[in-house]
Amino acid sequence: MGLLAGLAAAAGVALAGCYSPSLRDCTVSCGSASDCATGQVCGPDGMCASPSVAGRCGAPVDAGHLDASAPDAALADAARTVRLTVQIMGTGSVTIAGVGACSSQAPDKGNCMYDVLPGAPLTAQAMPITTTDMFALWSSMTCAGQAARCQFTPVTATVIAARFVHSAL
Repeated sequence: MGLLAGLAAAAGVALAGCYSPSLRDCTVSCGSASDCATGQVCGPDGMCASPSVAGRCGAPVDAGHLDASAPDAALADAARTVRLTVQIMGTGSVTIAGVGACSSQAPDKGNCMYDVLPGAPLTAQAMPITTTDMFALWSSMTCAGQAARCQFTPVTATVIAARFVHSAL
């Protein structure tokens, strides 16, 4: 055996000692089943998981309905969130159903951050705080072109920004 072949074999043995063929559900992104470990499938959410968990990596999981061979899948699901940033310019507020409300008059001055589940559809509602202010537009790509009610589905870190203007009565 040549020197290089011997080194390659030794490296393979050393690496095999730390390799674990069982990967946790919802920790590897995929485009097809060939991207996933043995026993896992590529779910519609783009994450490798056991067939009983596939497609639910971004959704809350009822631990009572998990496959017994994947006991840590609930922990992987609970820990997987993306950052949603809400920014407000002017005097107004944005309420995101099931997540929270952000106001330009709150201590955070209209710059709020939330951790949300990726792939879960959300609805944001922009509302003026006073009668002399009005919602003008969403100045972020996420909600661009939508009215005061914006529907979106974050899959990675997402920013929504609402602009309010003062109107003369």
